[in-house]
Amino acid sequence: MEKEFLINQKSSITLNVTGGKIDSYRRQEETTGTVRVYENGKIGVAGCLGEPDEEALTAQAVKALELGIPYECTLDEAAAIEEHHEKEMISEQDFLPVMQNLLDRIGKACPHFAISHQIRLSKCRNEYHNSKGRKLLNSDNSLEIELLFQRRGSGNLMDCYFQYSGHDFCPDRIVESCRTLHDAYDISADIEEGKWPVIFTTLDFFPVFLRNFTGEMYASGGSLVSGKLGEKIFSENLTLKDDRNAATNANVCFFDAEGAIAPDYRASIIEHGVLKGVGVSKGSAAQLGLPTSCTSCASYDGVPDTDLAGLYVEPTAKQLQEIVPGKAIYVVFASGGDVTPKGHFAAPIQVSYLVENGKIVGRLPELNVSGDFFSLLGEDYLGTVHGALADNVQFCVVNMDVAKRH
Repeated sequence: MEKEFLINQKSSITLNVTGGKIDSYRRQEETTGTVRVYENGKIGVAGCLGEPDEEALTAQAVKALELGIPYECTLDEAAAIEEHHEKEMISEQDFLPVMQNLLDRIGKACPHFAISHQIRLSKCRNEYHNSKGRKLLNSDNSLEIELLFQRRGSGNLMDCYFQYSGHDFCPDRIVESCRTLHDAYDISADIEEGKWPVIFTTLDFFPVFLRNFTGEMYASGGSLVSGKLGEKIFSENLTLKDDRNAATNANVCFFDAEGAIAPDYRASIIEHGVLKGVGVSKGSAAQLGLPTSCTSCASYDGVPDTDLAGLYVEPTAKQLQEIVPGKAIYVVFASGGDVTPKGHFAAPIQVSYLVENGKIVGRLPELNVSGDFFSLLGEDYLGTVHGALADNVQFCVVNMDVAKRH
């Protein structure tokens, strides 16, 4: 019988923001423990909330083998790896006054915006060991700032949006990013209907397509990429990976829920246009005859499944204007987009800006954008740049059909 033992600890302090003022403070702490045992192609799982008793959980997991849940799993071999990325950006006792000072500065720089939503300081600690001697330890933290801007007098719930997540706190750059959005908001810009370069954050653009890169859909034939592993079907400019690397994805664990570690802590999905992998747990990989992907996830008391920890899209340029030197559309907020089973993508764009030579120059009217799955990720995928319009954000540039909303 083989065994895995996991302890996951998370803590956070969340500040709620209304009208530019912090109006509530919430602290959360959570510890979970998990034991999974494997024998004769079956899995037994036991989990708990709070500090775990490994011996008691092991007994429960062994008992759970009687349920006969099938799951083929080969545990990874012995290794001892630790990764620590905690960085004290702001002490807990200073967190509230420092963030209120930031909000005051943003409010002064953006007088036409009413500011709301949340700011969060988070920490995580993850431990894993198995019966083959594998011992892994991860710790990290992050600052997350999510601000909704309402143009005073507009009557809308939200008119613009700012987000930051990372290990650093640079208030001057945050204020300047918010000021740029504010100052351009009241400058009317326009663009003719047709095909234009559209700039999305990678977290806004790619998730709608990701179900096509799951093992179950791939193996069933229901994915748009079914049967194409190892083939070059996308743009040479596109390299897409699951991101467990703290350098580009803060507050993340470098190993997955089954103790698997990808090269450079990033599991490949697409490499220079070639489909390299789809998301599977070890059990589904064995069941479906697919290569393992280091993308396993699991609830503390559940059988492993698969999910991505984050997205890393390899940059193809250092400056935005290297990819699109002329006009482009920068999407700040889009809601309701989807892709059909045949691969047609369309999305309404509620807030977007006109960009010229890499600079935001004015706000565009509401738009619709659309395109085909293989074209958007193929010949129409122009490239990726990191940090061009906001710190710690990855941006992709894609040629899309653009129409005005009437």
